[in-house]
Amino acid sequence: MARRKEISDNDYFILTVLSGKPTYGYAVRKEIEKMTSGEKRLGIATLYDRLHRLREAGLIEQLGDQEAEGRIRRIYSISKLGGQALQERNRTVDIIQQIRQYQTAVGDI
Repeated sequence: MARRKEISDNDYFILTVLSGKPTYGYAVRKEIEKMTSGEKRLGIATLYDRLHRLREAGLIEQLGDQEAEGRIRRIYSISKLGGQALQERNRTVDIIQQIRQYQTAVGDI
């Protein structure tokens, strides 16, 4: 079985937000800023490029459009495949945290 390419950090942030609930692009951007205490800010072009690519890869789905404040918002949701990719990345993050704890214990950091 072919191994799926690991998702990027930006994709990880987006999938994490969408794993909570379906929402629209700008809300994804704001939630990323919130969950990273402002450390990570995706530019609008980057955000919508990543959403487009994640959708093409089958990691997210567009549920439909919603009109709000005279604007059309596309609502996105994580797909089953996206959930699997997120779980794989979370396992990698867990391993990295274990390595950091080890480094701290042996005095490498």
